[in-house]
Amino acid sequence: VLRSNRRRLSFITNSCTESLLLLIRPQNLLAISKRELPSPVLCEDRETMAETHPTCLASLIFLVRERFYRQTVNSAVSFLKTYPNDPVLLFFKALGALYEGRTQEAMRELTHLRDKPQTSLCSVMALLYAHRQSGAVGKDQEAVSELDACLKMSRRTAGDRALYFASLLCWILGRNEKARDYVEKSLKMSSSSSQGLILKGWIFLTSNNDVERSQAARYFDSGLRDSKDVFGLMGKAEFFMVRQNESRALDMVNPIIASHPQFIPALVLKMNIFMSHHNWEQAAEEAERILETDAHNLKALHMMSVISAAKDGDMRKVKEYLQRLLSAVEVTEPSTLSLHVEITLPISRLCGHNGDVVQMLTSFVQRVVSRAPDDSALASELGYLLTLQHKYKEAHRWYTKALNLDPGSVAALEGMIRCQLMDGQMEEAAQQLDFFHEVQQSLGRSAEVTLLQALLAQKKGAAQESVVALLKEATELHLRALRGLNHSVDYLQRFNVNFLLQIVRMHLANSQDTPYDAGQPHPFGLKHSSMILEAVIRAAPGVFTSCYYMAQVKFLTGDQVATQHFLNLCMEKEPTMPEIHLLQAKLHLHAGDYSKCLNCLESGVSYNFELQQMPPYNLIKARALKGTGELTAAIQCLCMVLSMPGVRRVTEGQKTSLSLSERASVFLELAGALRLNGEQHEAAKVMQDAIWQFKETPEEMRVMVANVDLVLAKDDVDTALNVLQSVPPSKSSYMQAKEKMACIYLERMRNKKLYIECYREICEHLPGPHSSVLLADAFMKIQEPEKAIEVYEEAVKMVPKDASFATKLGQALVRTHQYDKAVNYYETTLSTSGQDSVCLEMAELLLKLKRFERAQQILEKALDHEDSANLSTMMNDVAFLRILLKVMDAKNEPCLDKLQQMYELQQRIVRRLSFEQPEKIDQQKRMAAVICCELAQKFCSNHDLEKAKQCYSEALIYCADDIEINFQIAQMYYEHHSLDYCEDQCFKILKLDEKHTSTSMLLADVLFRKNEKEEAIKRYTDIIYQYPGNFHALAQLLHMLRWVGRLDDVLPFFKKCETYSPTAVREPGYNYCKGLYYWHAYRVREALKHLNQARGDPEWGEDAVELMVHICLNPDKKTFGGEVFESSEEDLDPPLAFGGKLIGMSRAQDLLRTFRPRSKTGQDKAVFLYNLCLVHSKEPKQVEKAVLHLSDMVAKNVLLEASLLVAAQAFLLLKQSPRARNFLKRISKAQWTHAIAEDFERSCLLLADMYIKMGKYTNAEKLLDDCIRYNMSCSRAYEYKGFMMENDQRYKDAAQQYELAWKYSYCTDPAIGYRLAFSYLKCKNYTQAIDVCHQVLLEHPDYPQIQTEILNRARLLLRP
Repeated sequence: VLRSNRRRLSFITNSCTESLLLLIRPQNLLAISKRELPSPVLCEDRETMAETHPTCLASLIFLVRERFYRQTVNSAVSFLKTYPNDPVLLFFKALGALYEGRTQEAMRELTHLRDKPQTSLCSVMALLYAHRQSGAVGKDQEAVSELDACLKMSRRTAGDRALYFASLLCWILGRNEKARDYVEKSLKMSSSSSQGLILKGWIFLTSNNDVERSQAARYFDSGLRDSKDVFGLMGKAEFFMVRQNESRALDMVNPIIASHPQFIPALVLKMNIFMSHHNWEQAAEEAERILETDAHNLKALHMMSVISAAKDGDMRKVKEYLQRLLSAVEVTEPSTLSLHVEITLPISRLCGHNGDVVQMLTSFVQRVVSRAPDDSALASELGYLLTLQHKYKEAHRWYTKALNLDPGSVAALEGMIRCQLMDGQMEEAAQQLDFFHEVQQSLGRSAEVTLLQALLAQKKGAAQESVVALLKEATELHLRALRGLNHSVDYLQRFNVNFLLQIVRMHLANSQDTPYDAGQPHPFGLKHSSMILEAVIRAAPGVFTSCYYMAQVKFLTGDQVATQHFLNLCMEKEPTMPEIHLLQAKLHLHAGDYSKCLNCLESGVSYNFELQQMPPYNLIKARALKGTGELTAAIQCLCMVLSMPGVRRVTEGQKTSLSLSERASVFLELAGALRLNGEQHEAAKVMQDAIWQFKETPEEMRVMVANVDLVLAKDDVDTALNVLQSVPPSKSSYMQAKEKMACIYLERMRNKKLYIECYREICEHLPGPHSSVLLADAFMKIQEPEKAIEVYEEAVKMVPKDASFATKLGQALVRTHQYDKAVNYYETTLSTSGQDSVCLEMAELLLKLKRFERAQQILEKALDHEDSANLSTMMNDVAFLRILLKVMDAKNEPCLDKLQQMYELQQRIVRRLSFEQPEKIDQQKRMAAVICCELAQKFCSNHDLEKAKQCYSEALIYCADDIEINFQIAQMYYEHHSLDYCEDQCFKILKLDEKHTSTSMLLADVLFRKNEKEEAIKRYTDIIYQYPGNFHALAQLLHMLRWVGRLDDVLPFFKKCETYSPTAVREPGYNYCKGLYYWHAYRVREALKHLNQARGDPEWGEDAVELMVHICLNPDKKTFGGEVFESSEEDLDPPLAFGGKLIGMSRAQDLLRTFRPRSKTGQDKAVFLYNLCLVHSKEPKQVEKAVLHLSDMVAKNVLLEASLLVAAQAFLLLKQSPRARNFLKRISKAQWTHAIAEDFERSCLLLADMYIKMGKYTNAEKLLDDCIRYNMSCSRAYEYKGFMMENDQRYKDAAQQYELAWKYSYCTDPAIGYRLAFSYLKCKNYTQAIDVCHQVLLEHPDYPQIQTEILNRARLLLRP
């Protein structure tokens, strides 16, 4: 029978599936996979659907829980086509109809199900619920009594499945305790029931008890042990969401979607998981995926509407998705009117600033209210939407109607009070709030009521402190209700952006209109606003009004970068908003960029012509004109502002767009402009008017203090001081007055004692840490650091946990050179408070003091903590790691792992900042790019070019067109000899910035190496003509001209520098270049003289000292270690006599004793030069010592070519020629670059000398040709070539080589002159031989044998 049934089922499935699907209406039914539709069979022939189908029961439960009752009915009907007469499906169909209000239909269905074993209990419970909901209990008491009796009987006789469905119904109805009793009874009958265990897990998960919620996972795990129940997997995913473990939640959902890709509830859950993780993009992708399957899906459309509003801030998309959502809910859930309004709540709370969206919602809710006129909640929501449109009278009518329908409606009463307050009905509102206050004594404080109390207090002119206290309490109450909730659509509705932004507006209403001074404490309202706005932007970054208010807060706190960031966001979303342009203009005005300020105002007018009529526009414009010196125009603007309604005087009930602070600023700016324009009398009149207008207002003292400037303009110091002294400590401008007095005492009267006394009085009347810091800073200003330190210590005692004060004290100790005391203080502070900023300060100080071990211990201890999700902690860890890397680098420890760890941490920071703190994203992206570059440089030093390229590519992702990063990439290609890539990269940079000098220089170096030497020289000459003070370019040009044999062509450029700046001759860079020229021109004394003037400079000193040491050790540029010309060299004294070689050695050592390099490269160079001196001493013990040091440097790849060369010279002195030759071969095979040019040349010459000594002329000639190819001025190479030709008796060829050697040695080396004259003599060129002899004898009259052996013989041979 089973086999025949299976064959029959298979046939029906294959042939009828498409027909069945055509019968299903997709808009009214949950989408189901074709594979999940078995063929129609009678229920009696097999087990019930609820126990066999993988997704059906989960789908129905999902729909009922989401209150999609019409979809529940339709889904049950569609499944009944597959499973006719299934009692569970019939029960859910009846339950959906009951919730929709079709009570009689539902009761008929439920009555039929009372006899079914599975639904016997739950159907009776549902019937009782239906009677109670319909209000017919009294009319049909007999039926209710019968149902109660039947329920009691069914409880005793029910099986485990009946108890299970009874528990399920109780849970759906929200009766968790009853549900728990039923499921436990079911589990007693069938302890291994996976469905029962899973349901118990759901009951525990939705409990109000935290302990029970934490136990839910245990039941889910037990239920899922032997099955992969979809309902159970979804429950466990929900559990992980509650625990805010989104990754584990995804692990639960993904298998469901893999098995059932069309199962909508799982896709919705996955969408919610991404939303909970603030992963807006993935949430939107899942929503779009759902809409592809079901275009009318309410959850997906709702999510897309919210994402468009909260994340994108795109009102066009909001309206588009909202229209689709409202149409869909009317089609799919036509009877659930409360759901209609519910879906509008998140949008109205997010988009209360947008009139079009609010109007759409209002029209929709009005239609809903017309269908349910007796629903108090719907009337209240309509009133709320009308208040967002400032239609307070109409809103008041709807709130009144709601209260008539439900006198206990708190929302209606709160809304009515708000309307009364906004409509000026203060007394009525106050009476209602007093009533609320009495009620709240028993029910607890309400955030909304507390805000209304603050609003009432502000409108009545209460003290600002009381208003701020109420706003603080309202915020705390509001945010407390959100604790523990996941980020979701429901969370954003409860978050209520409109509510929080009203608190911010109330704080900012009384703030000043200019930024607070650096160090000046910010009022609580400003700090509270910043905290609120950070939370708003973290929850909904796309709400542009919050970005605007944050820009305003950042402007007032003086954070210009963050202000500009938020203004840019606002401009992208709402460029026509006038306030954005005004704040942008204010920002430019504060930065002193008056032209940009005026341009910004004009740009704002182009978007909105009404901007010109706004008083703030003219006030800002006047300030900018005043800044540019256009006083007359500024005065006209300010007079125009004063003539506007509500500026000079504000009558009762009159509205003005200027705050009290801005009104005062108009008067003060006009008085200041008139004073600067020489109209002292008019300025005084305006000031007197201001004093009268703002008498007994918060701005009174500010006006009085500003009046001092007018008095000081008349040099009436006494009157100014009297006015300032009259300001009492109770006024907000007291501190400003005292600081102005202090300024007068110090700058006008030069009285330090009275200057300090002003700050002492501030500390006396306004005691606190900020006042103490002002006094300490004053002591520092008059150069009394010891007293400043005492005051700083007092400030730190007042606020031991404030890192800024501790840091100031430490910095003061460092400035007074009390380093040990500073370190001890930092250590004490760390032991008591553990503040990160103090730890950073201490680590940097220890690094500067070269106490590397202690610095490393402190940093490693600071980093030794569990992984934190706190952004501030993560950013501090990056700062710690950066200093730790410097310490490890100073200790020569490998640090690649730490660098990679820091980069991974920075990546996490950047990913989160875009949602949580977007104003910091640019700064932290820049930091990520810097770390990438450091990592790339580390890979470059390890010769891992591919990883270095990858790191630089990642750096460009963070800063795409950053010139410095692109330049580093070009340098990497250059150093690794990829000249074509380097050239392309240079051209790319020059397209971004054609005046980037470093890139132009690098491009010239590339062209020179590619043998385009004239083009390279031309580029350098262009740079110097454009920037005559660029001595780095001059030095490189000098090298290039020498390498092409035209060294003297550099002399006009020295003249150019001197003409450009007469003081250039005293510049270290100029003197270095001049010394370098004289050295290559064999004018040793002049070279040393100029280099000596550069050696004390931090930029040029290292190169100057290195060159001077080389000159002292080898003034004649002989081939040290060579033997070919050794005999002739010993016969001569060097031109740089110094009294002998020992004196040259002594001077080189003296130079190294005073050499204090700062960089790591400079320190390596100092070690190298020290060993060079040891080698040049030629003492065997010293030479052996140098060999050890140099071998270590070679092993570490430090100054590789130079170390190899000097080590080879040392081996030659120690008679170890093979080792020397091997070292020299390594250099000669290296690729020539500018950096190793000198060492390459000396190595080739020394190796050629060895080959000549061995008689291997061919090898030697190849090396010498390399020298000449790279340096056409290499006189030694020509000399060696001449020597080989002379030995081969090719005197004419030898004379040509000696002639070049004589030319490029500037006719100063007598040995070359002797050989040249001798070659001329041998090839019978007697006159030229005589000329050369005269040149040699002119400089060296005692030169041995040249007169007797060459000059006299040439003369004799010339005679006929």
